[in-house]
Amino acid sequence: MIKKFVLFALLLIPVGAFAQEIKIAYLNSAEVITAMPEYTQMQDSVQKMTSAVQAELKTMEEEYALKYEALMRESDTLVESIRIKRLQEIQDIEQRANTFQQQQQQQLQQLQESLFIPIQEKLKTAVDAVGVENNFTYIFNATPNLLLYINPTSSIDATPLVKRKLGLK
Repeated sequence: MIKKFVLFALLLIPVGAFAQEIKIAYLNSAEVITAMPEYTQMQDSVQKMTSAVQAELKTMEEEYALKYEALMRESDTLVESIRIKRLQEIQDIEQRANTFQQQQQQQLQQLQESLFIPIQEKLKTAVDAVGVENNFTYIFNATPNLLLYINPTSSIDATPLVKRKLGLK
């Protein structure tokens, strides 16, 4: 779909060239985003949450291992009803751990998405401003699957301009 849009836009260029000068630039958005301090903060927040989740899962795993080992040691001497009760406790720990892991994975994804939205908005604002300031007709994102070829001698790389607009190096 994106390739069709780019092809369509490129086909319109000769038609519009008679009416006005067309300035096309490209941008490496990944390079800009990873240089933003907000991105580093997002990564730190995600890492803190991931570490906390891993610590809790480790605690659950240790509890599971202790109860399982105790059950195996005492299995022959336990009354059937107690053995069944302890086995149920072990299964409950396993189920809690699985549920906890799934819930935390969803929360981690939601956190990442909520922290990434302002980064995207800030980038878009900067790209829009650079486009207006430099009178660009188009600024394409230079992702590997979108632009098949960029001639560095006749194309304008807007990445440094956007970085400068955002105060990045």
